[in-house]
Amino acid sequence: MKLLYKVENFVAIVFFLFGIAISLYSVFSRYVLGQSQSWTTEIYTMMLVWAIFVGFATALRDDKHVSIEILYDRMGPKMKKVSDIVTLIIGTAFSSFLVWTGMNMVMTAYEQGIKTIDVGIPIWINYLIMPIAGILLFIHFVAKIYYSFKGITPETGYEEES
Repeated sequence: MKLLYKVENFVAIVFFLFGIAISLYSVFSRYVLGQSQSWTTEIYTMMLVWAIFVGFATALRDDKHVSIEILYDRMGPKMKKVSDIVTLIIGTAFSSFLVWTGMNMVMTAYEQGIKTIDVGIPIWINYLIMPIAGILLFIHFVAKIYYSFKGITPETGYEEES
């Protein structure tokens, strides 16, 4: 799992930085050089979307998703545990749905041979992030379920203090 964490972080950072760099190049070429580069919009949009989708998995892994805890904070320890398990099961189902529908989108776009307008990248490559993100989310949801039942934290692998 540590290798997966490093790969996720690296991929998200690289896509994000390349997306930002291409966006800055686009602004520079348009306003300083007076030349609009139409291809940049497609590329930086793709880069940022990929960074965000990989970021979903890293946010789940690090418990950084936005949550509403007004009821959760008022629950007892047993209800919190039940709530956590239900949330993890729903998340696992959602990630499976994301893989399934994402693969359908990828296969449909591949069969149709659709390409992006300016660069000509096959659109199925853009859609490929959906099943990849779904798989990453699924892995992290299952890991959280495992850690929850084992009573360990993913960072240390040691049993939590009671």
